[in-house]
Amino acid sequence: MKVKQVIYWVIVLFAVDQIIKIIIDRCFLDIRFDIIPPLFYFKPTFNHDYSWINGLFQLGIGFWAHIILFVFISVIFIALYDFMKTLNNTKLMHITFIFGFAGMSCGLIGTIFWNGCLDYIYLKPLFVFDLKDLYVDSFVILFLVCCFKDKRLLFVKTKDLVQHFKTRFTKN
Repeated sequence: MKVKQVIYWVIVLFAVDQIIKIIIDRCFLDIRFDIIPPLFYFKPTFNHDYSWINGLFQLGIGFWAHIILFVFISVIFIALYDFMKTLNNTKLMHITFIFGFAGMSCGLIGTIFWNGCLDYIYLKPLFVFDLKDLYVDSFVILFLVCCFKDKRLLFVKTKDLVQHFKTRFTKN
């Protein structure tokens, strides 16, 4: 899969997530209903804690710390994708990172423009989540599948990663 195709699918998934949130914010913010009782409910909620961990443990991590963290993780994520292409250049691996990039993009934009996140699916009695969270969960599951499918990925050493990036980014 070419990088242009990856970018295209990231934009499509990102757009679907944001369009759903805009529609919910404009038309359905005060509506609640059962999706699959007694487990799933439609319950729009703004998460102004910026992240699930921050809200769960009441860490008090603010807006700018989350923006810096998103940028830092994005750089690492792009580097990891670049490295993974050299080891496992399969369609499954590209799809894995499409979900990851889409989830990160939605999270960053949610933090900036939604002042947190508009979650709308309530998993009773645990938490409220959205499509972005499903993208991130899909990334994690597919990444594990890629790693277990290609055992080499389980034993990548840090020095191999460092060497890859030194050679990759110091070329003239």
